[in-house]
Parts: sequence; structure tokens; C-alpha cells
Amino acid sequence: MSRGRKASSSILPSSSNTTENIIAGQRRSKRTISAKADYAVDLPSPPDSEIIDGKDALRASPTATEDEALSPAFVNTVDDDEPVIKKRNPTGRKKKTDESKEEILQTASKSPGRKRKAVEALSDDGAFEPEDVGCEESPINRPPPVNDEYRPIPFKGRLGFACLNTYLRSANPPIFCSRTCRLDTIHKHDTESGPGGGLAYVKSLGSQNATDLGHLIRWNQKYNIKFLRISSEMFPFASHSKYGYDLAHAAEPLKEAGRLAMEYGHRLTMHPGQYTQLASPKQEVVDNAIRDLEYHCELLDRLQLVGQADKDAVMIIHMGGTFGDKPATLDRFRTVYTTRLSEGIKRRLVLENDDVCWSVEDLIDICEELGVPMVLDWHHNNIVHGKLREGTYDVKEVYGERIKNTWVKKGIKQKQHYSEPRAGSITDRDRRRHSPRVWDLPPCEDDMDLMIEAKDKEQAVFEVMRKFKLDGWEKVNDVIPYERTDGMVEDGNIKLNELAMGGVEGRVYWPEGMEEYLKPKKKVRAKKSEVENSVEKPTPKKRGKKAVKRGRDVQIDTRETSKKGDRINNF
Repeated sequence: MSRGRKASSSILPSSSNTTENIIAGQRRSKRTISAKADYAVDLPSPPDSEIIDGKDALRASPTATEDEALSPAFVNTVDDDEPVIKKRNPTGRKKKTDESKEEILQTASKSPGRKRKAVEALSDDGAFEPEDVGCEESPINRPPPVNDEYRPIPFKGRLGFACLNTYLRSANPPIFCSRTCRLDTIHKHDTESGPGGGLAYVKSLGSQNATDLGHLIRWNQKYNIKFLRISSEMFPFASHSKYGYDLAHAAEPLKEAGRLAMEYGHRLTMHPGQYTQLASPKQEVVDNAIRDLEYHCELLDRLQLVGQADKDAVMIIHMGGTFGDKPATLDRFRTVYTTRLSEGIKRRLVLENDDVCWSVEDLIDICEELGVPMVLDWHHNNIVHGKLREGTYDVKEVYGERIKNTWVKKGIKQKQHYSEPRAGSITDRDRRRHSPRVWDLPPCEDDMDLMIEAKDKEQAVFEVMRKFKLDGWEKVNDVIPYERTDGMVEDGNIKLNELAMGGVEGRVYWPEGMEEYLKPKKKVRAKKSEVENSVEKPTPKKRGKKAVKRGRDVQIDTRETSKKGDRINNF
């Protein structure tokens, strides 16, 4: 297992907000659904140049916050379709004096890797607060992790991956559930097709995503993967404050996906992004977060799952930043949860410990108080572990039963997250980044629903299955480089339900780092010198050109000979 150290809990400058202001925004928290059904959906296929992959779907999992600490000047809402942009705060923090600069740099010079952070703390962009500098332990002084040697073998639970299937994504045509577009695309289609045309285009992307969800579930069933996190970007801008819409237009494909999940015994969950923060001191952020949770809740409801499958369809969020005061942040979360959230959201909401601020120790009490299940992320706990020792042993012994009981009391099947840092990672920033594959299992119960959060998605699940000989591993065979016989072909030999299913031999596993095997082999043009030296078989066209050229050369030679003979005779 990887090594870790304490992470700073002071991410955002302190800010305050009253309970009255939180409650006062309740009326404004409902999703904007104006003009829901006024737009046609059956548009021609959109041009591929305007379709892009959702950002979160390409990640191993949503981050707790951005890698760098956020400042009040950031645009931090779920409405944004672009990455958060750092903006200078004209009335922001006061400039540091020369004396304070010297103190920070002197403190930073005492430990490796701190000088860079200290210099950033002195800049105007608000990346770090002065009190954050030097608060983390040096990797050199980090004690070794203490891990539990138990492994749940044979494993009888459900393994899963998040959002995107790399094999299906590289199919022809591609199959994925996170087609989205930029906000400018809506305006463009409004201009070309008239008012409402842009929203109809966006809805068509969502309908296609929902249709592909069913194909993804059938693919998972074939290879014994029974746990899937649905992409939050399945319906672009559905929770947008201006362009938000309901999901009635995609009711049928969502219902079909839910039917397949019920038939196969699969579990479907969701994980809203890092900007869905219910404990933010900013009223706008809280309103956006609630609107985003309502969208996620509607999507899961429209799957029409029943019984335990519906109970298990949860949506996981992080607490977010600490804003300089953890107790005050917890109070804001408590107030929003008890006064503003619908019963549908409360029924599905789950909290997760993160890798930036909030440890298991920080969250377990409020989870027990409010009846909110808690997801244990083993990798996050190695980075932010509070008073516990790093590793799997302490968190399992001290909090394992308490975490489990938060699920039992609600009658929901417990789930956990597992990932590993990239090889060679030392700093906390590096260790937060997930590795492409995982090579171990945590000491969880042998029937746990375990979400594998890794860059290579379903391939990371295959890697674990193959290593530990888990049920279904024998179904998976290696991909033959550049040769895929399960794609769409011109003569129509591949049926739609067989598209990108790996064929009879199940060739869907690609070795780590060899994802180019999934794509057609690139054509290599020969160099000019090689072409000249090679023996080419002349085509009829080339032979004709050569014959014409030879005829011209003969005529020229005849004329030259005639002229030469005339000159001799004249002489």
C-alpha cells in the first residue's frame, strides 16, 4: 500500500452565512424547467465535431476539490461548462509585508518541497493561505502504513468501474454515456434552427447517452461486471440554472436500462462532481448543488428500479471545503440537510471521506446523527487519515463497524471505493492521482460492492479478476492488436446488439499502456526515396503515359537526325 501524510484542512478562507439565509433560498432551489416540452428531439445526427466527452467521465472519480485550493474569487458552481477559471479578486487579501514573506520562506526552507508552495502563497492568485504552508509532514518523516493482511478471497461481491468503458468508447461507432457539448453550441443551434433549437440538440445527446447505457449494461453482464457508476454528464446542462430541463424525453431508454439492471442483478449508482457542495457558505453554490442533486435523483428515479435495487441506487458526494472552520461547515451541512433537501434526495444521499480535507473521523458522527450512509474510500484514507495511522488496519478496526451500521440502518447494501496512487508518487498532490490499474484488494468483506476507481476503467476490473482468478476471469481474452472483428462493417454482418461485444472469443482485455491496440493500425506512407527504389507494377494509365512519352521522344530523335543529315550535306 502507499504511504501518506496529513493534509491541510484549511482549504478556503473562512466565510460566514446565517441559517436564515440558507432557509430563505429554499424557494429558489428548484430546478429550472421552463419550456420543457416545447422542443423537438428527433433531429438529424449532430456533427461529431461538436460532441465532446464529459470531463468527469474520463476521470477515475470526481475529485474532492481541484488539485489546488480554491479561493473565493473562483467561479465555483455546477452551471459551468468549462473548467474553473482563476480570477483575481480586486478586493481580496491584503498584500504581505516583506517581513511576512521572509518568515514564510524561512519556514519553507526547513523542509523539502515547501519553498514552491511558499512562493505560491505570496502570489495574488489565492492558491494557498499562509497558514497552509508547512502544515503537512515531510515525506521523509512519514511513518510507514499499517495494513491489514486479510484479503477477501474468494471474492463474492460485485466489482465495478466508473462511467466510461474504454473498449466500447473506441468502437466504431463509439458507445458511451457522456456525450456533451459546450455552452456556445446551444447558442449556435439557436441561431441556426431558431429559438429552442440548441436545447433540442442537447436533449438529443442525452437521449443517445441513455440508449448506450443499456448496451453498456449488457456488455458488463457478458463479462461478469455487475456494478456501474452512471456518468453525471449523461444529460448535458440538465441542472443548469438557465437551460435546465427534465428527462421526460429519455424516459424509455432509461426505463430499459433499469429493466436490464434488474434482470441481471446489477447495481447502478451516481457521483455528482466536486462543485456539488451543500455546506458552502455561498448561497448560490448551495442552490446549484441542490438543483444538481434533484437532477441526479430524477435520473435514478426514471430507471424505475424496484425493491433493493432502487435502495442501492445511491448518489455519493463529498463534504467539500472546510472554509477555515470545520465545525461551522458541519453546521451548515446539517441545516441544509434538515431544512432544504427533499425526501427523495435524503433517501439516496451518501457521504464519502475525501483526500483533501475530510477524514473518516471528521464525518462519521454527522453521518450517524443524520442517518446518512458513509462510503469508505481506502485510498483517500491513506492521504487524510486524521489521528489514525495510515493504512487499512486502523480505519477498519476503529471505524469499520460504525461505517457498516450507517448502511444497515437504512437497509442499503454497503459499498466501498478502492484505488491506488500512480507508481513513484511521493507528495500528496501526486498520490491523489489514480493509477491506471490496481493490483490488490482491500481488507473488506468478501461480499462487498467494490467500486474500482482507476484510469483504465473496466480494464482495471479485469486486472483484479485475472490476478485473483475471480468469477468470470476466464471469459476475458487478450485483444489482437489492431484487429477488431466486432465493429460496424459495411456489409452489415454485425448486428446492433453484437456491436463491440468482443466477439465469440471475448477479446476485450488490453495490456496496460497498449490502448492503441483498440484502434485501426495507422497507415504509414513510404518515403520518396523508398518509392523510387521500389519496383512498381505500372498501371494501364501509367503505361499509356509512358507510351505517349516514348512516341514524342522518337519524333524528336527523328527530327534531330534529319537536321544533322542536312548539315552534313550542306557541308
